[in-house]
Amino acid sequence: MAISLSSRREFLKQAGLLTAWSLTLPQFVVQSRQALAHAPIEGLPDDRILVLVQLAGGNDGLNTLVPYGDDLYYKARPKLSVAPQDVLKIDDYCGFHSEMYALRELWEDGLLSLIQGVGYPNPDRSHFRSTEIWETGSGSEKNIASGWIGRYFDSECSKAVTPTLGVQLGERTAQTFAGDHPRVVTLSNPQLFQFSGGSAREDELAKVHVPSVSANSSLAFLQRTGNDVLSVSRQLSEKVRLQPTTRDYLPYQFSQTLRLVAKMIAAEVPTRVYYVSLPGFDHHATQKMRHAMLLQELSESLSSFVRDLKNLGHLDRTLVVTFSEFGRRVAENQSEGTDHGTANLMFMAGGTSRAGFHGTRSDLSRLDDVGDLHHTTDFRSVYASILKDWLGANPAGILDPSILPMAGILG
Repeated sequence: MAISLSSRREFLKQAGLLTAWSLTLPQFVVQSRQALAHAPIEGLPDDRILVLVQLAGGNDGLNTLVPYGDDLYYKARPKLSVAPQDVLKIDDYCGFHSEMYALRELWEDGLLSLIQGVGYPNPDRSHFRSTEIWETGSGSEKNIASGWIGRYFDSECSKAVTPTLGVQLGERTAQTFAGDHPRVVTLSNPQLFQFSGGSAREDELAKVHVPSVSANSSLAFLQRTGNDVLSVSRQLSEKVRLQPTTRDYLPYQFSQTLRLVAKMIAAEVPTRVYYVSLPGFDHHATQKMRHAMLLQELSESLSSFVRDLKNLGHLDRTLVVTFSEFGRRVAENQSEGTDHGTANLMFMAGGTSRAGFHGTRSDLSRLDDVGDLHHTTDFRSVYASILKDWLGANPAGILDPSILPMAGILG
């Protein structure tokens, strides 16, 4: 049977392994067989996990953590503001959006941290550029190709025996993982290591990759490799499939993706960093209802995930961190939306995170020249704390050495 190069590419794409920074296939096959027999991750000093949750598009932090005690908020947002009586109050100044009951309950149970006023100097309001800044951990004045987690992998994880050191759930491999020797698997299919088209498609690919005697050594190599990847993917898929969960998850992709991550963590798949994304936060018009629905999805999904990990006995070894490329402008626009802004907030849960408020809230009476908040916490100081206090790495070798870890957010 003649096998085309396009068939190879299609197979690899379906397997979720063909990405700009994906590992080479021989390494994947050899290390996967080894990794299946090891938990925690062989070659690392502990079994700690980091789950990064991107709120893509620029989440509106002011309508997430609502400053209902500040009249300036209501003057700037006569139509988009959350009424004081609807706010899920934390104190006499602020509270959660009215659709975030589940996260408010996490807060009340001492399972949630809020980092306020997060941003960076000389902010960029372009989605692409600001996302790049957050994913590379660079300053706005620098362009860096590698990601902050990719540099961590290169610096601290060279002896780790696993091809799935990083796992990205989504269509695009985040620049976060880019490095000299990246080890990340991107799974565009929410069903772990399964193929779009179902079992019939998988059987078809298995037939294509049956090893055969061939004078073409490259073809024979690809056939053997493809067959081995199928075998490994089936083993991993079965291991995760049999892992139960303890909470109900919403029937939406983001929630089901977090459910999959919870199953992978509980099944002790040898992964150090997971990356998931909830898109849709770029609301330049008719924001109020659309944002409320997204916040409900975020709240319910994160709550299910955190409580599931706690019930399964894995929350203490899993740190969950949210981020968004920027916040929104303080004042609403004429289309009942908000434009790109600057400072925002981050959620943190699990691991050794310390519940409560961290950082200083941005001052609504002190805006920049275009009406945006001034940041009070450099996001890279949060990264530095994660690297030092959670992952046990030296942040000075991964981030700008002038950036100091933020004190008090991790025990």
